[in-house]
Amino acid sequence: MAVVIPAYQEAATIGDVVRRARTALPGAPVLVVDDGSTDGTAALAEAAGATEVLRLAPNQGKGAALRHGMARALALGAGLVATLDGDGQHRPEDLPRLVAAARARPGCLVIGSRRAAARAGGQPAARRRANRVADFWISWAAGQAIPDSQCGFRVYPAAALAGLERYARRDGRRFAFESAILIDAARAGCRVVAEDIPALYGPASSRRPSHFRPVADIARIVMMVAGRLLARGMDPAGLLRSLAGARREGRRRRDRGRTETETR
Repeated sequence: MAVVIPAYQEAATIGDVVRRARTALPGAPVLVVDDGSTDGTAALAEAAGATEVLRLAPNQGKGAALRHGMARALALGAGLVATLDGDGQHRPEDLPRLVAAARARPGCLVIGSRRAAARAGGQPAARRRANRVADFWISWAAGQAIPDSQCGFRVYPAAALAGLERYARRDGRRFAFESAILIDAARAGCRVVAEDIPALYGPASSRRPSHFRPVADIARIVMMVAGRLLARGMDPAGLLRSLAGARREGRRRRDRGRTETETR
């Protein structure tokens, strides 16, 4: 088990994220990948107790940072690799719950889903719309319903990370990497399951500019997915499976909501 935290210009938050991750999973290596930061991110991560800080220079994008961190985690013998962002949008305290879900379902990839929080108004509207577009396309290409495909809070089985080097040549920079690896893992037979997590965006006045660009990055992701679909003749069977899975997930959430309401 290892934790990988990609970070770019996260001096304001990285120390707190590292300390909380170490507390949440005692004994698990916490690997921070500093993606060419100039604000002291690396030094602050080391001071907070990160097991290792990998430095990339110049800035290479989130996908490259994740690939380097995942490769190092696998080299350390990790059977599970958890990833979370360094900007404080994910609660390290939720790590044990996602890891427990992964251990209860060997071979599955667990993704933190902010959908429940988004419906309650906890996510900026532009980000919510962009994420739903990405969810549709990625689910189609994956052949199964992928909830909150753009959330970086995940637990990967080691098998899903085989062949990381191929992403250095394509889909390996910025945010398209996280979508590409979901699709490839699902096509290889890895089931993607969701655990609800909160959407921690905070007030707009205190929110630092996001490195995610809803229009440009979603367009790049859709182009990547379209290429994969064209190579498979648009995979109509995958579309049907993803839509059926989405309907099942919707029913499950409605049933759970009614049960929770009745027990109050």
